[in-house]
Amino acid sequence: MAKIIPFDVNDTNLFVLSGDEKEETPYGWDNMPEFNQKEKKEFHLLKVRFRNQEDLDAFVKLLDQNISTKTKAIWYPVLDRFEDSLYRWIDGGENE
Repeated sequence: MAKIIPFDVNDTNLFVLSGDEKEETPYGWDNMPEFNQKEKKEFHLLKVRFRNQEDLDAFVKLLDQNISTKTKAIWYPVLDRFEDSLYRWIDGGENE
């Protein structure tokens, strides 16, 4: 159990811990297996500049991707952002 420490009104830190707190992970995730996700880094990053809208339109046609003047970055070929979204953790415990 945490100890109560007197509050100093001049202290800007509103949360003062005594060091006796029980260490817990959030949401009851204690004893869960370690999760490691491969980081999807680019092989090469290339900035492309366009002189006008017609040049941008020609580039868009070549890549066959949705690109506008507000687009900051794209992957080529198109990156499937949901590729790993169907993976789930299944407990191999007593319920099987």
